Amino acid sequence: MTSPPDNRRLTTRILSYEFIDLLSEMARDHGGDIIALMVFTGVWTSNTSHLRNTTERYGSLHDIPPDSQRRPITDADLSARLSLSRAVQDPYVEALIQTGLLERRSGGLVAPAAVFTRPDMMAGTNETYGRLISMLARMRQAGIPLGDSNNEDQADVSVTLAPPTSS
Repeated sequence: MTSPPDNRRLTTRILSYEFIDLLSEMARDHGGDIIALMVFTGVWTSNTSHLRNTTERYGSLHDIPPDSQRRPITDADLSARLSLSRAVQDPYVEALIQTGLLERRSGGLVAPAAVFTRPDMMAGTNETYGRLISMLARMRQAGIPLGDSNNEDQADVSVTLAPPTSS
């Protein structure tokens, strides 16, 4: 039985390239401001994090979780999640509230469902999906199995750390 090739470096290169490319593209919707993108995305992903494993609903492009399914995140929890100081985060939160992308509700911040019906948001979702599919195809072409094998040896995602080297 042979072990699958160690593609961790290659995977990191592909993922990092795609991450930066997608992040830059998404930031354009926030005036090119990566911090604004992080704050907005930090809020909406927190609001809906409990739905990540839900496959029966909220999966298609137009099946947007309603406000009743969004759980607010406090400013303090957002700051901790993003590793941003409140001095940096708070002005962005206020600006996003002013533009209507965020709302302050009882319990914290929420990105309302209506925001995600906007044409630019729909286009962004399509862009993200397309890039993910392209990235997965590139990884498969590079020989990375992506867990699509029934062979347990190839689906092993454990990490073996190299012993520390002495300088």
